[in-house]
Amino acid sequence: MKVAIETLNEEPFRVQEDIVAQDWGMDSFDIKFIDTLSVTADFTRIKKDIYVQTEVISKRIIVCSRCMDKVKQTVRQNFHFHFDRSGLRDTLEMDNAIREEILLHFPMKVLCKTDCKGLCTVCGSNLNHSRCDCQKAIHRDLSSSVTAGRFQEAEGDTESQILEREYIEE
Repeated sequence: MKVAIETLNEEPFRVQEDIVAQDWGMDSFDIKFIDTLSVTADFTRIKKDIYVQTEVISKRIIVCSRCMDKVKQTVRQNFHFHFDRSGLRDTLEMDNAIREEILLHFPMKVLCKTDCKGLCTVCGSNLNHSRCDCQKAIHRDLSSSVTAGRFQEAEGDTESQILEREYIEE
């Protein structure tokens, strides 16, 4: 996404572009982008400063870190950029800046849903889909440890908004 700086002024200048996700090479072992990234950017120039507000809507397949389910998600992310006009030439190239923000906002722990129950540590059953008998024994054994505060679940915070979620059957 390139914009000629001379076309920018105090009124927002909107650019919308669909980018093939594979062209940006952002896939990892637990996230695979599919289709296109829909990028909308509003550019505003005020004196020597350029402000860019972007919205990126992407579709991706994730592998849940807890239960190993594959889930197709549609995600909306908003990013804000500020550039000093004096450090720029005739055009402003946004692809690398947007790509970096998407990568920086990858979740540390990819989950199918925030309350994913994961896999049973004894039999390997997906606790989101079924209940197992060995789960009761584990809860009895761990109940004193959990109340003592020895185990803590890390809560992931995200600036992304998941718009849709579809579980993939294999």
